[in-house]
Amino acid sequence: MPKKYPIIFLILLFILNALFAVAFYNENYVQRPRVIFFDAGQGDAAMADVGNNTQILIDGGSGNAVLEKIGKYMPFYDRKIELVIMTHPDKDHMGGLVEVLKYYQVGQVLETGIFCETEICQEWDKLILEKNIPVKYAGFGQKINIGNANIDILYPFENLKDKEVKDDNETSIILKLTINKGLFKLGENGGERKKILKQVQDDNFNNSYLFTGDMGFKAEKELLDKNINVESKILKVSHHGSKNATSNEFLQTVKPEKAVISVGKNSYGHPADELLNRLKNMSIEIFRTDEAGDLVFK
Repeated sequence: MPKKYPIIFLILLFILNALFAVAFYNENYVQRPRVIFFDAGQGDAAMADVGNNTQILIDGGSGNAVLEKIGKYMPFYDRKIELVIMTHPDKDHMGGLVEVLKYYQVGQVLETGIFCETEICQEWDKLILEKNIPVKYAGFGQKINIGNANIDILYPFENLKDKEVKDDNETSIILKLTINKGLFKLGENGGERKKILKQVQDDNFNNSYLFTGDMGFKAEKELLDKNINVESKILKVSHHGSKNATSNEFLQTVKPEKAVISVGKNSYGHPADELLNRLKNMSIEIFRTDEAGDLVFK
């Protein structure tokens, strides 16, 4: 072996060592599941990282900015998003998801399937067909267990596939995401991954998040009338803080400790003073993406 290695050999050796270090760290570090509400401008986009490189993406904002956000929070070598949820086919929720379908492997899609002939809906359907992505259509009572999380679909109450609706906001998927903050690391037996089921002394243990899309008072009332369990620690406020959603009655039933408003520069008056006052009057802590940027809850 020559005493002086060629520079190219040293570079390759450095790269291999770096890649090994990254892989080793990823396999052995103790993970803390988290939910990130992206600063997506006037739109909704959130990602739940639920352990073992398993991600759930809920809406994607209006354009390709979501790709940069995902790249910031996912390991560079992880090119798969296990579950993509489109709450309803408005551009400020699904536009970025179309870009995600182009550049990431998607394990499964969950949507309402309502009739939609817009250009962006046609592109969405085309990509799903081309990439042979499994699709499920949301309905009350569905339960999804994925990674270290459970998802309960609370709305819509009926199968809406191919149905024409007057207001797609009122058919938004409403879901509760519950994260069990057990810890993950490699076990001692042959490197088998084990889950350590010990209580984490943390006020946020078993965080619950309620995602409400753009639903208004009508869908809220349906949920309340049927006594659906919507209680959650963290509420993703509906429709970017519209005055026509998130009523006092709804807030009293959800009982959130924190409220997240996904909002950007807009001409709609979002978030409305009426909505902000409802939250303040109940001493709910308010977080806004237009003021704080990306919001990470662990």
